[in-house]
Amino acid sequence: MILRPKPSWRVQSILRGRKFQKKRGRILTGRGLSAIVRLDIHLNDDAVMGLHPQCGPGKKERKIFMLNISHFSKTYPGGKRAVEDLSLTVPAGHIVGFIGHNGAGKTTTLRCAAGILDFSEGTIEIDGHDIVREPVAAKQVTAFLPDNPDLYEFMTGVQYLTFIADIYGIPADERTRRVKEYAGAFELTQALGSAIGSYSHGMKQKLALISALMRKPRLLILDEPFVGLDPQAAFVMKGYLRRVCDEGGSVLFSTHVLEVAQKLCDRIAIIKGGRLVEEGPTADIVGKSDLEAVFLELAREGEGHA
Repeated sequence: MILRPKPSWRVQSILRGRKFQKKRGRILTGRGLSAIVRLDIHLNDDAVMGLHPQCGPGKKERKIFMLNISHFSKTYPGGKRAVEDLSLTVPAGHIVGFIGHNGAGKTTTLRCAAGILDFSEGTIEIDGHDIVREPVAAKQVTAFLPDNPDLYEFMTGVQYLTFIADIYGIPADERTRRVKEYAGAFELTQALGSAIGSYSHGMKQKLALISALMRKPRLLILDEPFVGLDPQAAFVMKGYLRRVCDEGGSVLFSTHVLEVAQKLCDRIAIIKGGRLVEEGPTADIVGKSDLEAVFLELAREGEGHA
């Protein structure tokens, strides 16, 4: 099959989990796939999206951007400018830490990316779906966990998870297996029969995490996910975040715990005053220092200048 795309054409859903290689302008599929696609455009890591579901650090496959934020700005009623011309990509297979001081624009960006807040400047695409023009398709592959999740407190834990499973069409046998796995890992099994209103903040956080993970999202967006978690639960969550990426998905989360971000994240994005001031692989951002020192240096830049 020969396709002659325009320069802006994107290859999507051609390869499904098989390795491929690029030779002389062609992308050759691995064994078991018969399609051979010739691209009459210049191929580079920033131009090609949707070619392979696992493109983590150190892998040679072409990048897929699970989240693509382009020239995004957000102004609240009254004229407050929360985010200014922000562009950020989250490659498949990567955990990206979103760092910034209070009021920098992190939560605004994450909520707009998840489709919770509307915006009129810039574009946000999730797995190739525009969050404004294709909100349902984008949200079907996304799980968003706010910093203080609102749960239906009159429900029991198991009723809430069943409700989420119904919404996302998870088969009965599969939902049972997933709930058993995640509830066991987060030590919440015994509390699932109790009303959510009786849960502590940490237990509610665990339940919200389970509801997000059980959907098997392609993109997981988390706002301050470590707040309220005990050390054991935080350790378990970090393992599951890595698993999301190992299975071809991506994670974008905000945090003030810089040590965790430095150890866990493949890439770091730092926002200051609504503008993205640094972004790249964690090792490049940190250099010979540490993330805390880099963040504090950036925070001091511009101070004293009116």
